[in-house]
Amino acid sequence: MERLLLTPPQEQPTIGEMSTAWIFGLDGGGTSSRLQAATPDGNLLHAVYGGALNPRSLGWEGTRKALSSLFTALYAQSGLDPAECLAGVAGIAGVDRKDDTAFMQNLLRQAGGFGAGVRLTVYNDSIPALAGAFGRIEGILLISGTGSIAVGANAAGRIVRSGGWGHLLGDEGSAWWVGREGIAAAARFHDRRGPQTSLLARALAFFRVREPFELIPAVYEAFDKATIAQFALAVAEEREKGDSVAEAIFQRAADELALLVTSTAIRLGQASQEGEIAFTGGFLTNNPRLARDTEARILAVLPRHRIIAPAADAVAGACLLARQSLRA
Repeated sequence: MERLLLTPPQEQPTIGEMSTAWIFGLDGGGTSSRLQAATPDGNLLHAVYGGALNPRSLGWEGTRKALSSLFTALYAQSGLDPAECLAGVAGIAGVDRKDDTAFMQNLLRQAGGFGAGVRLTVYNDSIPALAGAFGRIEGILLISGTGSIAVGANAAGRIVRSGGWGHLLGDEGSAWWVGREGIAAAARFHDRRGPQTSLLARALAFFRVREPFELIPAVYEAFDKATIAQFALAVAEEREKGDSVAEAIFQRAADELALLVTSTAIRLGQASQEGEIAFTGGFLTNNPRLARDTEARILAVLPRHRIIAPAADAVAGACLLARQSLRA
């Protein structure tokens, strides 16, 4: 397996003292982004962090501005020269179709000030995450953060994904979904259409309102997907305190996350084969009970698979793919 983890350069001149050839990896999610520059052999040069890059929520102009801010910060802090860049790979949430990929590639070239000779590749953000987790584009990766998706690939190069439909059509089992389900359960309890739950009191406190109907403008008029996702932390806390409604929401989340993985394996023709599965995404990895429940459901359907720890993260995977593109 090729080295994934980026390491600082050892006893080398500072960037400003030498001409530095470099590559970059970019992980652009729905709520945050990370840009790392590295040498072609994998030594970390500099990293910068920013906000969301998903054009489905920001619009293309918003994404362009966010990309420009990232590269402006990179150049200002590191002294790197875009003329010395050899290649870059970006994984961007919400970018799936061929036309979107081509448009994003042009935005990336403009934002970074790259010439035509720089090899730039754009993927959906799940692909660099898969490469980072396994050191190659192979295996099955379950991601549950603000949103949710499973992506898998086999040795023949076939790539399959399940989920990733966004917060209006999917994202089941994600922080967004758990947060939304928690608020909906609170509303149902208020109407006596659902069982008693402490989530009503938590929702009122979270949104700093006094009356249940004040939740409507608090949610709709200042709509922010990340804010709804943050309420999932309250749902998790109430689960730990024994709230049965919060428990049921998390059990359904585990069902949905497991289904993302098992459907991916079935479509890859791997339901009865051995295979590896990795989990990533802050919501899943920071909720051990959810991870355990999800794992149990997956292995009940895919008993010959095993759950492994990811080797590295999405931005390391993007850097790996950028280095590999130099040999293509």
